[in-house]
Amino acid sequence: MSSINTIRTLVVDDSDFFAEMTADTLTQEHDIDAVAATGASEALDRLESGGFDCVVSDYEMPEMDGLELLDEIRRDNPSIPFILLTGRGDEETASAAIAAGVADYLLKLEVVEDKQYGRLANRIENVVSQDRTRKKFESLVADSPDGIAHLTIDGRILSVNPSMADRLGADADALVDRNLRDVMDAEVADQRIEAGRRVVETGEATRSEDAVGDHHYQNQYIPVDSYRESDTFQLVSRDITDRVERQRKLERQNERLEEFASVVSHDLRNPLNVAQSALDLLDVDGEENADLVGKIDRSLDRMGCIIEDVLTLARQGRTVDDPQEAELETLASTAWNWIEAEQSSLAVESSAELEADRGRVQDLLANLFRNAIEHNDGEVDIEVGLLPDGDAGFYVADDGSGVSEDADEVFEMGYTSSEDGTGFGLAIVEQVAEAHGWSVDLATSAGGGARFEVTGVDLRN
Repeated sequence: MSSINTIRTLVVDDSDFFAEMTADTLTQEHDIDAVAATGASEALDRLESGGFDCVVSDYEMPEMDGLELLDEIRRDNPSIPFILLTGRGDEETASAAIAAGVADYLLKLEVVEDKQYGRLANRIENVVSQDRTRKKFESLVADSPDGIAHLTIDGRILSVNPSMADRLGADADALVDRNLRDVMDAEVADQRIEAGRRVVETGEATRSEDAVGDHHYQNQYIPVDSYRESDTFQLVSRDITDRVERQRKLERQNERLEEFASVVSHDLRNPLNVAQSALDLLDVDGEENADLVGKIDRSLDRMGCIIEDVLTLARQGRTVDDPQEAELETLASTAWNWIEAEQSSLAVESSAELEADRGRVQDLLANLFRNAIEHNDGEVDIEVGLLPDGDAGFYVADDGSGVSEDADEVFEMGYTSSEDGTGFGLAIVEQVAEAHGWSVDLATSAGGGARFEVTGVDLRN
């Protein structure tokens, strides 16, 4: 009887024979650790030592009846399940038992004469299981960092957990029976009470968000069937102030990035277009002038590429708020079609679905493909695949000459070892990764070339 799931039950009756017989039968035939007590006084003495999960008591006893015993037990042990065995099957007795808070009741003659000990054992197991579940739930509620309150639809507080009591600035017991409107901002309280009233009417849980002072909350409203009160609901309120502040910060950052992108697009592209148009109108005389015009033309083209990369960099840094499922192989194939790679090849060794912004991940892959092609002479073979088990992510590797520079240095804006490069390609790769909450690192591939590993990716194999 050492199992933590063992049910220890106290059987109380003024008859030694019945108490012992019931306890022995429950112990030997139904795996319930039952102990007999003759009369109420012995029962109370045994309960003082603790360790019981349930009490089964006769109703009619000379010292005090079963309901009087229950009343005495509730003084020190208000929640232990109590099953009443009664010789009366009338509605008055049943009503009194329910009003007193018994967990269940059975007719004693059915148990004794019809030998329905299995039925009694089932009742004991059921009420103890419910009590254990309730205690576990109450423990979770008490320890929860979320504020939790049980309320009537008119706003009267039936109970609150410590977190909610702290928010309302009062002791939990002192808040019972007070109205929510009287202990917090009345306007917010009215909104919460109205939301609770609606869930009681519809029977369906709902959510809302609100603010009290400088704090923001996400609230869940759940209809509750309570034996104490009708028309009640549970309010679960989570403090999301940090999340809201982060979101606002990101929105401000995105607004600044958009402003920056607009300035670059308007203030730089316009004079560049003017310069390009003027160059087209020049009447080129002589080989020397033609060479100079060619240099100007190439410089203007390079400036256009830089502007385009700067715009991409500004926009790719935004946090991804609405990722969608996409197949890595499809993303890689689409990105490959964006670049000029006549003398190179792409192989996708392994693939999976991932949560991402498709367009931005295609930009990431396209920049890694271009990087491999532009930094190697001749044909280069590029490989895309999933990282080994235990590493959530993917890699892009090539069989080129590799990267001799410091790994962190290559991701810096403006860094390039190619005459035709703008120095923004790998910076864009890093920005896209960070916007998804991923990380990107540079390593050496099996063929001695560059290998970029993107980790922290939510994959769906």
